[in-house]
Amino acid sequence: MGNIIVTGAGSGLGRALTNGLVARGHRVAMMGRRYQKLQDLEAELGQAVIGIAADLSHHEEVEMAFAAAVEWGGLPSLVIHCAGVGEFGPVGVYTAEQVRRVVENNLVSTILVAQQTVRLIGERGGILANVLSSAAQVGKANESLYCASKWGMRGFLESLRAETKGGPLRLVNLYPSGIRSEFWDNSDHVDPSGFMTPEDAAEYMLDALEARSSCHVTDLFIGRN
Repeated sequence: MGNIIVTGAGSGLGRALTNGLVARGHRVAMMGRRYQKLQDLEAELGQAVIGIAADLSHHEEVEMAFAAAVEWGGLPSLVIHCAGVGEFGPVGVYTAEQVRRVVENNLVSTILVAQQTVRLIGERGGILANVLSSAAQVGKANESLYCASKWGMRGFLESLRAETKGGPLRLVNLYPSGIRSEFWDNSDHVDPSGFMTPEDAAEYMLDALEARSSCHVTDLFIGRN
């Protein structure tokens, strides 16, 4: 696949995707907000990866991060965007700061990363894969803000798919249902102990992203046991 960009690579699913890609022989430009976590992964995986700290909800930081990735490994053949945050609780408890945080880190970052990907490889071809959630399919109690951001992502990406139809850029939307990670640390309405592991979800996703000669996955829904 050549150079691959993974956002949200410092922990959870993003980290598992990075590990899985390196195990399959790829080089990964890892993006995330917490540089120390990226450094830890760099120390573990060596020259196959580079860590690029960035807040992907800011246009200029997205541009700088992608420029750094291209300088390191060339134009990406695959961009996997799985950076995101969650705030949970019943409607009425969210502060303006929480609303902005979720919308910016989930929806705005998706738009900015997609725009930058289209600019770089829209005419050349490649894959843009976005991790959404089962929360982009059905409303969930105590997750209204998170669902709103994920439904917004889905609407944007489906519109982008319509715009790029017939072109060489493939869009893949990934919908996992409940991944066990630190993502749920600030939630008390679910018990994540029975959720799928990041490693299992990552393997399904990476298998799905391997295109066949005459077909490819457009949407992948992963349910938990």
